Amino acid sequence: METKTENAKKENSRHIPDLAEVIAFCRKLNLAGKVVGKWVWVFFEDKPEETIRKALKDFGFRWSARRGGWAHNCGNPSRSASKSSPFEKYQVTTI
Repeated sequence: METKTENAKKENSRHIPDLAEVIAFCRKLNLAGKVVGKWVWVFFEDKPEETIRKALKDFGFRWSARRGGWAHNCGNPSRSASKSSPFEKYQVTTI
């Protein structure tokens, strides 16, 4: 039986996709993503199907209600951008 510490280590050692892997994931699912700094954002006109939402969640994307899109940090965590917009601060590239 695994202990809580062993479970926590497994969670922490989970692979975090890098920028290239996240871009490849978006292209594979035909998602129009945007690279903003070192993060990838995906936006939809309407709420996407459950299968797409599940795929995004499983790959590590998180829903940002404030920005109205799905964000993946590609292993580059940052401080909260509540007082500024990353879309204004960083170069934006469409994938």
